Amino acid sequence: MMPFKIRTVSLLLVLSIAPVLLADPMPSECNVARDRAKSKYGAVRHYFDTFNRCVSSANDDLRQCRAELNDQQSALGDFIFAQRVAQDVCGAAGRSGDLVQ
Repeated sequence: MMPFKIRTVSLLLVLSIAPVLLADPMPSECNVARDRAKSKYGAVRHYFDTFNRCVSSANDDLRQCRAELNDQQSALGDFIFAQRVAQDVCGAAGRSGDLVQ
């Protein structure tokens, strides 16, 4: 059996840590959906820049930029889908799905 002093210290330690443990360590589905959409937006920006660099250096032959354009369009489609998912998930929780709060 533990002495009273050790049990008291243990109880105080548990009570001091409890707020930290109960402070929602898992992100909500809404936050996860928003983060996923933000990630997809970053990919859109990357492929947009890649396509622009290709067009700038294409010397009037834009056919060589077809792969970059396809990548950009694919990333844009992924972002639009992720943004709609975020709006649906957050809307169901009564929150805004907008990336900028």
